[in-house]
Amino acid sequence: MKRFACADAGVVCKAQVTGATEEEVLAKAVEHARTAHGVDLTQSTTLANFARGLIRDDAETQRP
Repeated sequence: MKRFACADAGVVCKAQVTGATEEEVLAKAVEHARTAHGVDLTQSTTLANFARGLIRDDAETQRP
């Protein structure tokens, strides 16, 4: 499972989106950014790439 959290991007927002693939998570993050924050990530490859870089595997975020 992949995960993106707005807070990881420096946004004061508790939203997290998950999905089976990076593409699925990015699509959900793009939609969330548009509806919740008024930001259209499809218009900026820099922002989209930044968001893509913050997608994590759940295994990476879990602690032993």
